[in-house]
Amino acid sequence: MKNISREELREIQESMQRPEGTLFFSYFSDELFDADKRGGKIWELSAGQHFFLIERTDDLILRFYHSCPGTGTRIAAIDLKQMSPCNPTGITITWAPTEINLYAGPLKDSGDIQSSVGTVSKRGFRIGRDRAVYQVGDEGVEVMGISVYQGQTPILLPTALEAWKATIQAVEVLATGTSTEGYIFEVVSTNLALSILVTGFEAYCKTRFLEIEGEGIRPDVVSLLKAIIPKRELDAGIEEILNAEAVDVGKTVLTLVVEQGRINFQNYLDCKRAYNKAYGIKFGEIGLDSDLLDRVQKLIKYRHRIIHVSPLIGMLNQPEVPKEEPVFPKRELAKEAANMFGRFIDVLHAATLKLRRID
Repeated sequence: MKNISREELREIQESMQRPEGTLFFSYFSDELFDADKRGGKIWELSAGQHFFLIERTDDLILRFYHSCPGTGTRIAAIDLKQMSPCNPTGITITWAPTEINLYAGPLKDSGDIQSSVGTVSKRGFRIGRDRAVYQVGDEGVEVMGISVYQGQTPILLPTALEAWKATIQAVEVLATGTSTEGYIFEVVSTNLALSILVTGFEAYCKTRFLEIEGEGIRPDVVSLLKAIIPKRELDAGIEEILNAEAVDVGKTVLTLVVEQGRINFQNYLDCKRAYNKAYGIKFGEIGLDSDLLDRVQKLIKYRHRIIHVSPLIGMLNQPEVPKEEPVFPKRELAKEAANMFGRFIDVLHAATLKLRRID
């Protein structure tokens, strides 16, 4: 942005770091409708984990991009050749988890305003931890599992949804394996699939927990700290220490808490409590039935036994037998587990997109 102070820029970024909003501005340019002029950026802004870009292409297409981790990158486009030239041109953008919109037209004639609803963009954008904007992929170019490091420090990692999709892909590839070892191969491959799925569950929940804050939802850090930090630490002033450290390193308290490993996202109850206290999301009230929630918790326990007892374990719930029916590691179980975790993450993700910023 040109001709505005740093303080004004920060105010704009702060106001636009939210899951939904509207922006209108008047654009003065003699070149917007001139086919002999090259295209280029009209307006660009990053706000937390939100990225906004309005550009005009060489062939007179006005494009609006919006990107954030929860929705990915979407694009809305208007063909300026279908409009009567006007100067200034009123440009309006709207963004929400459900859709984005672009409007353009003369300021005094609403009947000539053109509009476009966004679609998924092949050209993606991400905000790195260094606050730089990274383009990911383009038309005809597909990129998966992108990561950027500076030395040993991660700058850009897959989003929560991207990490989960990679988990499912890994499990699907594993399911295609064959061996002459007979049933023992089925045991090993099923146990490995369960371990991968639980790790993917943890990665999604941990990453999404921080993404929500980056998208503009303010977590209730006080309630979270009271729930996850021992009373003796609270009495010793750990909250003030964390606040001071966050300022020193340029991070949020929530990020510090997660980086310090104070929340075990692979522990269902810890994960459930963290989402409840920080964002008011209650796993039992987001549209998942109790049977599925119970099943997810059992699958997490199975993974614990696989890791801490043996990858060759042949009965996953042996401590609960004969009270429960024996559960054996079979391919059907791996497929069922993928569906269970997938359903859980789909519904949880939808719940995170319904959160709204309260100013």
